[in-house]
Amino acid sequence: MQKQNLDKSNISPEMVESLEKAFLDFQERAEKLSSAYADMQADFKKLNLELDRKNRELADSLARQEETQTYLSSILESMNSGVIGIDVAGTVTQFNRAAADITGQGPDTVLGRSYTEVFSREAREHGRLLDVLRTGGGHVWDEKVIWHREGYPVPVSYQTATLRDQSGRTLGAVEIFNDISKIKALEEEMQRTKTMAALGEMSATVAHEIRNPLGAMGVWAGLLDRDFDRDDPRRKTLKRIIDGLARLNRIVSNLLVYSRPLEARLRRVALQDILTETVDFVEIEIERLGQHVTVTRAFAGEDSVTVMADPEKMQQVIMNLCMNALQAMPDGGDLRVSVEDSPKGSAGYACFEVTDTGEGIEEERLEKIFDPFHTTKENGTGLGLAIVKKFVEHHSGYIRVRSTKGRGTSVRVFLPRREERGEGA
Repeated sequence: MQKQNLDKSNISPEMVESLEKAFLDFQERAEKLSSAYADMQADFKKLNLELDRKNRELADSLARQEETQTYLSSILESMNSGVIGIDVAGTVTQFNRAAADITGQGPDTVLGRSYTEVFSREAREHGRLLDVLRTGGGHVWDEKVIWHREGYPVPVSYQTATLRDQSGRTLGAVEIFNDISKIKALEEEMQRTKTMAALGEMSATVAHEIRNPLGAMGVWAGLLDRDFDRDDPRRKTLKRIIDGLARLNRIVSNLLVYSRPLEARLRRVALQDILTETVDFVEIEIERLGQHVTVTRAFAGEDSVTVMADPEKMQQVIMNLCMNALQAMPDGGDLRVSVEDSPKGSAGYACFEVTDTGEGIEEERLEKIFDPFHTTKENGTGLGLAIVKKFVEHHSGYIRVRSTKGRGTSVRVFLPRREERGEGA
């Protein structure tokens, strides 16, 4: 007890004052620290709130970017134009559905691979997309050929451009192309039509100019034939002249038929009746020629098939098809004529078919058999099937041909049913 009192007695007022001052200073610093901590908590709370807001904005921005990317991808996939995009290294980065359809290449086999590796032939023959990447230029409009994966050419129209960011830095190149196969086919058809029209006009003029002297020659030949005795050897030569004149007259007549505008008078007729009458003439011709051809009619038991047609024009169609079939069977065979009402895949049409067991037609010639003046026969004019096509198309019908070399040919003619055309057609 005395020691403690002694110790207290040893503490000077200066020490007490110093301690009080130190305590007050500590207390002041503690309060400042507490205030700073409170401020820091407030700032931290604000920072958390700002961070949460930025995170929400970033999430919204990413969602909008993803939505925009999906939207742009949907646009690319729904386009009928093919789109190929490459980066600065020449790697394919964009390849839409239309591009896959036109090229036959799937996106999984193209994306991420070098353009020169996937489209080596195009890069070697054209190289337009790589040129754009190298030069920074572009093609507004041009045409070229893209080779389909299965090996056939596809004509396309295309345009190319360089891809750049906002600062002008090159990101890659893009090519947009369209399949113009149908357009090219239409252009060829139009050109062929113009050629045929000019040829028809010329043929009509020539036919008219030839027919008059042919008629006079026929008259004089007939008079000579009448003046010669039956046993006169000159009659054999004269017969050849008369036969030649008759053939020339048939050619001229066919030229006139093909070149003249059609004035078919359509009316409601039973297709079986036209076939029956025409096939009767064909059988008489077979007997006259002495051919060993068996004719089969596969329509006698059918219900009446009614179409709107010009009977005379349709008889000529059937006769030409049958005569072609007979010429394809010089050593004999089977000729079959049949009728089918509303055949499968051709609703609203009636069909008749002429089938032979003759020489057949090579596949490469099938597309040309209806072209005028196209023939492989020594004495043929190449107008018989051209007239058939013209008459059938005038009836709003169409023709399908199947043939196998050495096994025969089948020609199917489709005509609209009466109900499709109406009685006033």
